[in-house]
Amino acid sequence: MLAFLKRYRELLLVLTLLLLPLGTWLANAQRGRDLSAFEKFCLAATSPVRDATARLMGFALDLWHDYVDLRRVREENEILREAVAELQLRLNQRIEAEKENERLRALVEFSRSASGRIVAAEIVGVSPSHRRAILVAKGERDGVRKGMPVFTAEGVVGKVVATYANTSEVQLVVDSGSAVAARVQRSRARLTVRGTGEDGRMRLAHIHRTADVLEGDVIVTSGTDGVFPKGLVVGRVGRIERKPYGMELEGEVIPAVDIAGLEEVLIAISSGEDEGPTAWTGPSPWTAE
Repeated sequence: MLAFLKRYRELLLVLTLLLLPLGTWLANAQRGRDLSAFEKFCLAATSPVRDATARLMGFALDLWHDYVDLRRVREENEILREAVAELQLRLNQRIEAEKENERLRALVEFSRSASGRIVAAEIVGVSPSHRRAILVAKGERDGVRKGMPVFTAEGVVGKVVATYANTSEVQLVVDSGSAVAARVQRSRARLTVRGTGEDGRMRLAHIHRTADVLEGDVIVTSGTDGVFPKGLVVGRVGRIERKPYGMELEGEVIPAVDIAGLEEVLIAISSGEDEGPTAWTGPSPWTAE
């Protein structure tokens, strides 16, 4: 007998699993009457399986609903992220347009107040070498020539050092090879402002150590170098060092123009006169306090 059970145990197990549901069905089909002992046995035997199956099915359905809900939430989040990104892009574009309008409005107003012909030029390139220079989108076809001054409403930017058909190269005032003849706006003391190669710092040169110059003084072009008209703002005096020896004063000048943030500039095509640079007749955007 034991050998028979061992040999056919799998078949017997399958038959049992098939008969138990059958018995359950028969028992349920006979509701309203007294159940037989076999039917009661089938119900009792299949009850744990039935309950476990019901719980398993319920758990599976809950998992499916959670998955569907999670997928829906993810899709909604993706749509919301795309909408936020699009709104952020539009906001950035609007901010950039407003800033550009402000810069161009300042350039236009400044150029209208000045004498002579002035053209606005967009910066289209920056020198990759150690030279501090930029490339602007105005050239010989626009009347730009070598040596012409370049500036903004805030002050001096540099001068044209090379021209091409549609573009020009501008040496920035902060370039180590740049030199601008200038004056202290308050005391009228003469000096030269030289570049250091750094965006935020230039240095004083050719000024006697006893000259009347103080930290915070505004430095303007003197108009004696044959390049820049008189009265353009170069920057403010920063640190000053008065040594007890030597003939010249040492100090730094903070540029009036944010060189790193430049996007458009003005080029003085003519000063209003046929000969040389003349006094700047426009308003000074940076007066002494």
